Amino acid sequence: MEACRSLREEGVRVILVNSNPATIQTDPDTADAVYVEPLTVEFLEKIIAKERPQGILSGMGGQTALNLCSELAEAGVLARYGVELLGTKLEAITAGEDRERFAALMRSIGEPIPRSRGASEVESARAFAEDIGYPVIVRAAYTLGGSGSGVAHTPQELESIVGLGIAYSRIKQVLVEESVL
Repeated sequence: MEACRSLREEGVRVILVNSNPATIQTDPDTADAVYVEPLTVEFLEKIIAKERPQGILSGMGGQTALNLCSELAEAGVLARYGVELLGTKLEAITAGEDRERFAALMRSIGEPIPRSRGASEVESARAFAEDIGYPVIVRAAYTLGGSGSGVAHTPQELESIVGLGIAYSRIKQVLVEESVL
């Protein structure tokens, strides 16, 4: 809300999209245009086509906003309408949210991290867990608040957590990581 107010004070036209009509963010004094619509690429593209914003603040709106900005970029919507990601750039979102890519980045800069491997199916997650031993940490990529993540102490727990994590992940990926507990 403060970001919206600050931008408006600077003369920037603010377009706010929110799926929850009960929140204060839908207050018309917060933005020049307020849309209460589902937060999907389809609906956002319609709003972008109508409003023609110059940019989107990718960091305003938490995990949902980061995911949607990634999806808009991947669908070609941002390029099609000449919309720039402001704040957190797509490369940084991807590097932080794609668990396997993040682990590779940490290794490339010499940052010590637990052994880990990305998986898109239960079988590869199980093979890696058997190789490094239980317990393992399972982290789903591109999810809200750790949804689809957890600690697996057994192959049965691993199968359940990985299945859920892959289902929740926007890119159908989890990272299986050595536990340091």
